Amino acid sequence: MAGYYSRPAQLARQMRQLLFPRRCPCCRRVLGTLPFCEVCTPRLEELRRGPVMRLDVSRHYLGALDGAAAPYRYEGVVRSAILRAKYEGESWTAVELGVEMTARLFGAEVEMHFAEPVPGLVPGAAIGYDCIVPVPATSRRRGYNVPERMAQPLAHALGLPLLPKALCRVRAGRHQAGLSLDERLANAAGAFRAQGPELVEGKRVLLVDDVITTGATAAACAQALLDAGAHSVFAVAMAVTENEMDAPSRASGQ
Repeated sequence: MAGYYSRPAQLARQMRQLLFPRRCPCCRRVLGTLPFCEVCTPRLEELRRGPVMRLDVSRHYLGALDGAAAPYRYEGVVRSAILRAKYEGESWTAVELGVEMTARLFGAEVEMHFAEPVPGLVPGAAIGYDCIVPVPATSRRRGYNVPERMAQPLAHALGLPLLPKALCRVRAGRHQAGLSLDERLANAAGAFRAQGPELVEGKRVLLVDDVITTGATAAACAQALLDAGAHSVFAVAMAVTENEMDAPSRASGQ
C-alpha cells in the first residue's frame, strides 16, 4: 500500500477527481466525501430494509441457497440507480452501489478516496466465506457485468478472491420480468454452469447480484455451484422486491 500513498500517486488521484468527480449514484449530482447527495440520502433511508436484512422464504424462492440478504427495497432512487447501471453504461454507479451494499450488509466501510476503494477491516473468513462469485450477465453488450462491478468493492473490503469466470450462462433464456414464479424457475433452470469446478470445490461461496426478485436466478446459480462441488452458497444483492409470491407448483419439480 506504500505506493498508494506516495506523493505522485496522490497527485494522480487528485487530478482524476478534478476531471472525473464522483457523482451521486441516484441522481448524478457531484459529491464530496459522502456516498450519496443530501437530497437522495433521506430517500435512500426510506427504502432501507431492516434490522433483519435476510430474505423471507415465504416471499422468495431460495432453493439450494443457504440464505440471501439485501439492504434495500427495489423502489424509488435505488431502482433508478440500478437501472442506470444496467442500461445507461454507468459502470461507476454499479461500483458505488457495491460500496453501499458492502457497508450495509457487512459493516465494512469501503471508503472512496478519489474514486478508488480503500478496503475495510472485515475479513471474509471471519464471516464464513471463501470466495465471491457474481451472477453472469444476460448480455455483454454493455461491455461490463453489473453484479461483477458491484462485487469488486465487496471483495476488496472482505479480502476475498473475486471469481468472475466461475459461472457462465449456457443459454440466455427469456427476460424474467413479468413471469410467474413457475415460469421463472423453468426459465432459470439449467441456464448456468460452473467453469472450472476447482475454483469453487469445497468453498463457501458468496454470490452477488444486483436485484433479487423471486430468487429463481440466484437459486439456479447456487445449484450450478453446488453441482460443481461448492460447500455452500449465500446470495447478496443491493435490492430486493418484496411482493408476495405463490409457492412453486408440483409440476415445476422445485
